[in-house]
Amino acid sequence: MMQIVATGLRATIQDRGRFGHLREGVPPSGPADPYAFAAAQALVGNDPGAAAIEIVGGAFTFHCESPRIVTVTGRDVALRGRDLVPGWTAAFARSGEVFTVVGGERSRFAYLAVSGGIATEPILGSRSAFLPAGIGRPLRAGEALPLGNARVDAERAGLSAPSPDYDTGQIRAITGPHAQRFTDEAETLFFRSDFRVEPASDRMGTRLSGPRIGAREGEILTCGVVAGAVQIPSGGAPIVLLAEHQATGGYPVIATVISADLGLVAQRLPGERLRFARVDRGLAIAALRDARAALEVIA
Repeated sequence: MMQIVATGLRATIQDRGRFGHLREGVPPSGPADPYAFAAAQALVGNDPGAAAIEIVGGAFTFHCESPRIVTVTGRDVALRGRDLVPGWTAAFARSGEVFTVVGGERSRFAYLAVSGGIATEPILGSRSAFLPAGIGRPLRAGEALPLGNARVDAERAGLSAPSPDYDTGQIRAITGPHAQRFTDEAETLFFRSDFRVEPASDRMGTRLSGPRIGAREGEILTCGVVAGAVQIPSGGAPIVLLAEHQATGGYPVIATVISADLGLVAQRLPGERLRFARVDRGLAIAALRDARAALEVIA
């Protein structure tokens, strides 16, 4: 069992996501930063589909009743126990040893993984919380979470995973499915402009402000959307869809952020800027393969 002492601003259980239910209007959910989540699971030796804890606001304090391997990943995070363990590094947790996830000024989403994984009951095939629909709930101080069985290998302590450059404002994206709805001038403006992250951003999407990106007149048929899709509403301010994106959308999609860079978008703080760099499908696939290969080395 894991005993929660303090939760920070908000903490929820997430696994890789709830797939196959978009037809019922239920989004995948899962981690806002998929790479950080996957790295945390690899560091503690978990199956990629195991559940971990997504933390917003830091200061999440816990202890486990049995020895475990623990880690925290994300932007500007660390794990404080007897010593300060850097983020993206595995640590050995003794029975009852208290740890706190701490974040810096640039922290947004942090991922706490424990060997064995969080073993709550799945809902619709997933342990991921989706708070708007009442699936799961925020974790509370004082509650205990069941953990799965795990072979605790103390030699994993000190193992580290490569962290992406969260400070870069360069976000790679491929041309979107509705490129024909935009003039060449609008598309050029989109890929050559800086955009500012707005405070209204959340797990559903990152809202941006900057130059107005105008689409051609006329409606498009409502269609399915994916995480990374960059929608352009009538006001011309882009929205990058994230883990809790809606099932369908009626706004034209000018670009799609590549899977390997989704976490870079999700981790940007309000007021920070980003710029989209156009890449092709081949590079997008290669970048995802490289990210997965980096974690296979430590799994």
